[in-house]
Amino acid sequence: MSTEFVKKLVRRGRYAPQWFWEIMIAATLTPPLLHAIASSLGASPASAAPAVAAVPGPAAHVASVFDRDEPLDVDLYADLKGLCRDPERKLCPDLPATLAFSEHGVQQSVQVLLRVRGRFRTTTGGCDLPALFVFFGPDTAGTPFAGEKMLPLTTHCRKPTQYEQYVVKEYLAYRIYNTLTDKSLRARLARVSYRDASSPSRPLVRYAFFTEHFDSLARRADATVIKPEQFDLAEADAMELATMDLFEYMIGNTDWSAVFRHNVVLIRDGRARTTAVPYDFDFSGLVDAEYAAVAPQLPIRYVTQRLFRGACRPDTDWESLFAAFAAKRDAVLALLDEPELERGTREKATRYLTGFYDVISSPERREREIVGACRRPGRAPAEGTR
Repeated sequence: MSTEFVKKLVRRGRYAPQWFWEIMIAATLTPPLLHAIASSLGASPASAAPAVAAVPGPAAHVASVFDRDEPLDVDLYADLKGLCRDPERKLCPDLPATLAFSEHGVQQSVQVLLRVRGRFRTTTGGCDLPALFVFFGPDTAGTPFAGEKMLPLTTHCRKPTQYEQYVVKEYLAYRIYNTLTDKSLRARLARVSYRDASSPSRPLVRYAFFTEHFDSLARRADATVIKPEQFDLAEADAMELATMDLFEYMIGNTDWSAVFRHNVVLIRDGRARTTAVPYDFDFSGLVDAEYAAVAPQLPIRYVTQRLFRGACRPDTDWESLFAAFAAKRDAVLALLDEPELERGTREKATRYLTGFYDVISSPERREREIVGACRRPGRAPAEGTR
């Protein structure tokens, strides 16, 4: 399909219905897909989706979208002005969209539904594009999204480039925790071209990232997700819990609570061992977003100030834990070499993480700021800032 023809389609189809854009996307991806989509025009995108482009190849196994580290190239076609931002989500329809992407040099597309997520970024955060839930249909077979039902997509929120850097730094927080423990949520950076129905020929291109579904994390750990009203920290392995606590201190995050499952998911294996896994790090000092704030009940004023909020456990082997974190220093700092980070952002993040290593390398400071600062029984944890 020629570029000039595509331009004509855009001009003529600016106000066309959803099925028009399905045809246009398919034509720009692979000609064999046209017939599959044309045959599905009688159904709405919410109830039926076009077949995925079939690309011959010898590989029988399709890797997960989280098996690779390089950014995934994505085009998201949707009427983004139609996103429902009602935080209560009563009678709030999901938004039909088309997700087109390229992996291993293969171009494919799937039909999805979009739903806003997160009360702060949806309402008081004032985001142009809040974080999303992406719901997948039955047409993911043969794609990196095969078997996925829903994935969170963390977006840039606002258009200034600094917000895009927030996204990359939060993504790197997930990668840092992956380096420290396998019982962590995986993330995949994406370079997304948002092709709004009002101006599809002038997409807004920004970084975003997909996060692994809680159920997928649980399957990898041979466990299940649990949701107690309040979690008894005594049920968790002391070293696993301390690893999470120290990681949150490392990135300067106080917006979490294992007890109340605030930005923490709990998984329990067949031996009744429970692991707390953190997520959602945009209020951390590492990210240092301009909209981030500290909970008023905490004794710090800025998100860049570190405060250890872990619980005191007599069975925690602190020396081993500090040694394990120190051993990962080079691997953690190497993550900041990502080309998606601007030079100033990289230097600032490096200084921030180096500050953590300065603390744990000093016996006096780590005793004062971490071990001796743990929360003792009777000190109720704050539920978080949001």
